[in-house]
Amino acid sequence: MEQEQTETHSREELEKSVVKSTAGMTVATLISRITGLIRTWAMAFALGNTLLTSAYQVANNLPNVIYDLVAGGLLAAAFLPVLVQELENKGQDGFNRFASNILNICVVVLGLLSILCIIFAGPIVFTQTFTVDQSGEVATLATRFFQIFAFQILFYGLGGVITSILNSRRSYFLTSIAPALNNICVIIGFFAYVPLSATNPDLAFMVLAVCTTLGVAAQFVIQIPALSKTGFNWQWVIDFGDPAIKETLRIAIPTLIFILGNIVAFSCRNAFSLLSGDEGPSMLSYAWMWFQLPYGVVAVSLARAMFTEQSLAVAKEDWDSLRRYVTRGLRGTLFLIIPLAGLMYGLCDPIIGVFRAGAFTTEDVISVATVLRIWVLGLPMYAVYMYMYSTFASIHRFLPFPILNCVLVVVQIALYALLSRPEVVGIIGVPIADITYYLLGAVFSLVLLQRMVGTIELKSILVVSVKSIVASIASMYVALMVSALLPFNSIGTAYAILEICAGGIAGLIVFFIAAKLLRIEE
Repeated sequence: MEQEQTETHSREELEKSVVKSTAGMTVATLISRITGLIRTWAMAFALGNTLLTSAYQVANNLPNVIYDLVAGGLLAAAFLPVLVQELENKGQDGFNRFASNILNICVVVLGLLSILCIIFAGPIVFTQTFTVDQSGEVATLATRFFQIFAFQILFYGLGGVITSILNSRRSYFLTSIAPALNNICVIIGFFAYVPLSATNPDLAFMVLAVCTTLGVAAQFVIQIPALSKTGFNWQWVIDFGDPAIKETLRIAIPTLIFILGNIVAFSCRNAFSLLSGDEGPSMLSYAWMWFQLPYGVVAVSLARAMFTEQSLAVAKEDWDSLRRYVTRGLRGTLFLIIPLAGLMYGLCDPIIGVFRAGAFTTEDVISVATVLRIWVLGLPMYAVYMYMYSTFASIHRFLPFPILNCVLVVVQIALYALLSRPEVVGIIGVPIADITYYLLGAVFSLVLLQRMVGTIELKSILVVSVKSIVASIASMYVALMVSALLPFNSIGTAYAILEICAGGIAGLIVFFIAAKLLRIEE
């Protein structure tokens, strides 16, 4: 009896720790996302919804894509669980040696890869623009951008290692707020571009490209001081024979299969969006930024904290705790994401209207809002599928998940090719294809997970989802009514923000009242 009380007390303390960590992360992530919103506004102001924006976005996404393919899966999904295991089994010395080994390998491999990407920039950009003429402006400008952006691959790797080291010791705040410094650097680049482009376009181009790359470098540099608090001491060691490296690769190889499938899908998304015009990737980037905002602020923070706890539960072979964390994580994710998705659906026009300044026109607002309004319907399924990604990584049995994903990616790409043609539905075919992919991925991954770790409380998750949808419908209509009653008749950033705040706050109040009446535990 005494032992059961002790275990219950320990679980309660641990769950309080998770809540505290998630709250701090959410605040830091919110700050980062706000600066990210300002960054996108600055891009809209400086570049508009043009082929230059498309070229910039295609090139700026490539370092992420290449990093994810080469090292992202290893660091995001495999490094942290093994690092936690090394700390549990070998103490601080084993922790330091393994972390140093990974860090040193990343510096060498990703440094060489960055140089190769500069040399072969043209063929790499082709993978994102294969549906259009490579001598055209979009492909040419994207290649010029990418030759400077290629150094971001190394910086992403260094940041990924440091972030995992900090998260393994439940240090989340600095890693969550670091992107804000990145965004500030890029914002400076966009505002510098506007006056420079009128007098010296080549210099303006170079300043924008360099500021974008320096932002990624700053994102990892700001995290370095926090390493000392974790007890980490760097060592010069490169040992590919380390058993921990082999275990990391064993987990990471299936992860790379998942990432490769998503990279192929992402490349096809960009390429097929160009069928609707040179502004296709630009439209998707503006809509995707808003699509990612609620997920990035609340769902990522919760998933990151739960990933650490799930990895610890697996290291201790505590499967009951694992199942409890998965259930609570999914319930919490859906409770937070569903109302935000509903509000975004209702307030799509003012949300995109925030960018209505400078080179971003009213026509651009309407076209991008149309894309977002469809995309946001899939946001809850997207959040569940991404949570499943981290869960499968935490249990060290990841291979079935990427196999499932590859099958779904085939369906996704086929829908891109079929729907995004101008004679079918055009650019909105992309979000329709993605919603189908997210829905199938969420359902089948949950079924697969239950077969591997035992019964998860799906009924509990479904009840929270249904109740949240009911409360969200009420909040969405209230938000629409409030925004419609505002005694203003103008367009632009300031009015759009006022409309979002008024409608959004009213909608959230109604949602939480309805959630209370519906007795949603969260």
